[in-house]
Amino acid sequence: MTSSRRARWGRRLVGIAVLSLGLLVPGGTGHARATASGTVVAWGCIGQYADQGQCSVPSGLSGVTAIAAGEGNGLALKSDGTVVAWGCKGIGAGPCTVPSGLSGVTAIAAGGGHSLALKSDGTVVAWGCPNIDLAPCSMPSGLTGVTAIATGLEHSLAVKSDGTVVAWGCGFDDFGQCTVPSGLTGVVAVAAGESQSIALRKDGTVVAWGGCRFYAQCPPNDYPGVTAIAAGLAHTLGVKTDGTVVAWGCTGFDHGQCNVGGITGATDVAAGTHHSLILKRDGTVVAAGCGMLFGFGDFGQCNVPAGLSGVSAVAASTTYSLALIGPRKQTIAFAPLPNKTFGDPDFTVSATASSGLPVSFAASGHCTVSRAKVHLTGAGSCTITASQAGNANWRPAPPVAQTFSIAPAPCRVPKVTGKRLPAAKAAIVRRHCRTGKVGYASSRKRKGIVLSQSRKPGLVLPPNAKIDLVVSRGRKR
Repeated sequence: MTSSRRARWGRRLVGIAVLSLGLLVPGGTGHARATASGTVVAWGCIGQYADQGQCSVPSGLSGVTAIAAGEGNGLALKSDGTVVAWGCKGIGAGPCTVPSGLSGVTAIAAGGGHSLALKSDGTVVAWGCPNIDLAPCSMPSGLTGVTAIATGLEHSLAVKSDGTVVAWGCGFDDFGQCTVPSGLTGVVAVAAGESQSIALRKDGTVVAWGGCRFYAQCPPNDYPGVTAIAAGLAHTLGVKTDGTVVAWGCTGFDHGQCNVGGITGATDVAAGTHHSLILKRDGTVVAAGCGMLFGFGDFGQCNVPAGLSGVSAVAASTTYSLALIGPRKQTIAFAPLPNKTFGDPDFTVSATASSGLPVSFAASGHCTVSRAKVHLTGAGSCTITASQAGNANWRPAPPVAQTFSIAPAPCRVPKVTGKRLPAAKAAIVRRHCRTGKVGYASSRKRKGIVLSQSRKPGLVLPPNAKIDLVVSRGRKR
């Protein structure tokens, strides 16, 4: 990592290179505050130039549902849809100056010097952006229908409801992180580092773009089996479906932040400049990194407070870490369902929640579901929605719906000769055929008995194929 790139990452830290002088002997666990549900714990910020107040969580802050860690400021989203910011000592008040009247917020993100809020109407609000880099706050005109957001050092990302990604910023250092790959769709989450952008698609694959050549911090495109992502300066993290953690990068800028092998039971990750945070299913937090000669990069942000538990979310930045204590987020893994043909036998669906709690199912369209068994009721389409209501320790999971098509069943010609006409017609319908012309002939057979049929029994024909019948009218008089 060149000195110029280090300076750009930490320019608001008033000379990051001198921090090692005051960090040879890190002490304590930082500024931990809060033990009750929906509150925030912060640690790190050790050193004269590492503390912009971002570890000083406002007293009495509670009812928090999400957190974000900017370079010198912390953000908290409250359950009433408002946002609280703190820190910003010595870096300018912009990132901490939440727009007046901001409400209805559903998600937050904090970057190098700017903050984002996603509102319930699908619009995005930005603030901060000192004069040196205005671009991250210059959102694309008409940006609506947004479902997820992320911020990097000098760029921002948004996922739209159609699964596409919009990027903006990159006005100071453009390494291609704002150039979204053509045709990228199916995205459900994004992460932004200094020079890289990462997208997680609903099928569990990961796509990366931007300046990934600097530290090899990008996974190969279409990397599979991932449920959560995070991006830092020189590395990228992913949680896999089996709860293990994978890291890419750290080449030439290795503080141990990529040493995450062997960790299991993970549900989420956060990536700072010099460290990684892993949130485990049991609500505990593991930190990796912060190591190098003379402790450079160690600001106490890896010193997870002793006994910290019940954590629902984590956030990481250059010199500090945040944890949210309260009901944890959970997600549902529910694979796409194959298309069916009407008349196929009932089948069982399965889905898993990251919490380990049981998943329930609901059906709409031409199908029903009882517990996990699906029954097809006609041709068309069927949507099965998986949900998990949560409990005292887990928030309700975002529902996941899978839709599949149901093709009309082929006509399988039944044998109806010898049957009475009403019974023959019923048998024809059951085999997904149609009764065609019905003729009558004199016969020794009783009146109303089918004498012959136009299609040979056992034939497989297109759906609703016609079968003509000849029916007895009784003896000729």
